[in-house]
Amino acid sequence: MGAADPFALPPPSTARLRLLFLTVAAGSFFAGHWFLVLAGDVWRDRTLACGRLADVPAFLGCSTRVMVVRSLAPWSGPLLVAALMTLAHALAPLVITRRHRAAPFADWPEVVEAAVRAAGLTRRPVLMQSARDLLRDRMFVYGRHPRHRVMLSAAAGFSLSGKQAKPAAVAMLAHELGHLRNRDADRSYLAVFATVCFVLVAAVPLCLSAALTMDGTPARAVAWRTAVVTLLVAGTFAAVVRAREHDADLRAARSHPDEVRAWLSTGRQERPWPVPIHPSLASRLRVLLDPAPHMRASPGEALTAGVAAGIVVTELGVPLQTALPIPPITAYWIAGLLVAVPVVQVVGLGVWRAVLAEPAKPAVRPRVAATGLALGAGFAAGAVLSPRASAEWILWLTTAPEAAANLTPGRIPLGTTAWLLAAVLLLSTAITCWLALAARAWLPARGPSAWRYAAPVAVAVIAVVSGTWFVAVRLAAGEEVPAGRLAWLVVTPQVAVVLAVLVLLCALALRPLRGRRSRPAVVMVPAVLLVTALAGMASLPEPAAREAAPPPAAALPDSAQAGVICLGLFTTGTAAYGDPADHPARARMGALLRGSDDALLRQVGGLFLDSADRRSTDLAAVAWTAFVRRCDQIRRYPTGPVPRPTPPFPVESW
Repeated sequence: MGAADPFALPPPSTARLRLLFLTVAAGSFFAGHWFLVLAGDVWRDRTLACGRLADVPAFLGCSTRVMVVRSLAPWSGPLLVAALMTLAHALAPLVITRRHRAAPFADWPEVVEAAVRAAGLTRRPVLMQSARDLLRDRMFVYGRHPRHRVMLSAAAGFSLSGKQAKPAAVAMLAHELGHLRNRDADRSYLAVFATVCFVLVAAVPLCLSAALTMDGTPARAVAWRTAVVTLLVAGTFAAVVRAREHDADLRAARSHPDEVRAWLSTGRQERPWPVPIHPSLASRLRVLLDPAPHMRASPGEALTAGVAAGIVVTELGVPLQTALPIPPITAYWIAGLLVAVPVVQVVGLGVWRAVLAEPAKPAVRPRVAATGLALGAGFAAGAVLSPRASAEWILWLTTAPEAAANLTPGRIPLGTTAWLLAAVLLLSTAITCWLALAARAWLPARGPSAWRYAAPVAVAVIAVVSGTWFVAVRLAAGEEVPAGRLAWLVVTPQVAVVLAVLVLLCALALRPLRGRRSRPAVVMVPAVLLVTALAGMASLPEPAAREAAPPPAAALPDSAQAGVICLGLFTTGTAAYGDPADHPARARMGALLRGSDDALLRQVGGLFLDSADRRSTDLAAVAWTAFVRRCDQIRRYPTGPVPRPTPPFPVESW
């Protein structure tokens, strides 16, 4: 493969910036959900207006529109953070220039001209002279593309303007030009503003609002989860800052190796940092001398990426399912696709950089397996840390709509939890090992450009695997599906076909390994066995339920009051609906609802009776959807005293 080029693949600072944005989005989504859906009763008038419609089709259309808009409301959190971040980034150059009372250099010193040419910049930056820092050499880059600027302190300008420029000043200038060559000037300021805006706009207001409006238990559930996400954001921001400094040093050493090495060896820290955000000169020198550890995959980054991805998938799964007329598995695949791109950029690129930097070592090594395990553990932790799934919100907030299943520890049986955890750990480890083998297969022949072909495959695999796993988790928590039946429900024939195609595609991608320490059978035989297992699972009949006798008919409340009817059916759950072919159960429900004191429920009762007479499951499904939505409105906005219900409430989409 030749000598390893640290910039043959996108550097770590780029991947870590994507990870930062993903983590900020994870925390901002729930802030939008909290303020616009849970804590703020902004949907009351629209919801009640739908309930006053006595025509079932009109009610379903009205309630669907409200649900779609409400499901899109959480996007306001990330959009607000992004808008403020963009505004701050646009104003930053003006503020920095005025704060330093800076003016452009009239005539560039020859050493500066030579450094710019050696850096290989496509655009010439603007050199600014600061009126501050008269006694200390200091430089930094700022500005927006395409007008970037290099700010020199008064002392640094003097050090570069003499007949013989100081080597340390030349090294510092080469380092700052390295930032421009790496195109991370804009990214660094975006990272700063994204972190600050998230803390000020999302994290702090969310914790304060939860503490002031809720009881202790749910408030603590929101607060500690938000604190964990905030720590992840802060840690990722620190990783971005450290990585961009290392990348700039490596870039500067290409044009001024002796000056940069001497500066890092004998210089002093540019500025004091109260927390270890900016790397020390000693650590920067170690990376400069041996960049391989800086380039390889990191289990810590994989864990952070998995946690952020798990939170985002959990936050987005339900809104996407509500806003789009698609099955739940497809909605979670789309959510998985949105997070798979940054996850692959963080984890996948780390694995490929490690293989590129250390070609003599085995592709699949313990660190690669540890990275996969960390990614899977992050997915599981993200599902638990997601604030949306951290409590039964319909019990704590009377106006809260039915949302995600509660995924707090203990909600899923221990055996099912172990099965799900083992599945995600094994699958994530298999994905990272495949990425390492793909790097070993394609880098010798195609070079780093082969990444553009491996990345889409990895994105598709992670999207499908993570989306399918989160559907299984939600079924296990919300519907209390046992482990034996869970796989059958999730791996449908359509899902099995998609998984089989991805497995075969991944196996074919490793064919170049043939004849080099590996045989095709080592790769193809497990793939064929897995595809056969998927096909067999999809073709098996549904496992028989553990029951000695048919279940008795669900008891219906003996009352004409809509609130009492909904309360009774609330506690009975989907048992009131019966099996798809149980038309007498729908006839009994229709007779009950026809005598209700609510006009809309009487219309729904008529639909149930018609579905029983026609033996139409489609008509019964429409009636059930209308019934669930109307009872959900009565629960959230009661017109009279109704006893407090106990979950589970019927969920129309499952």
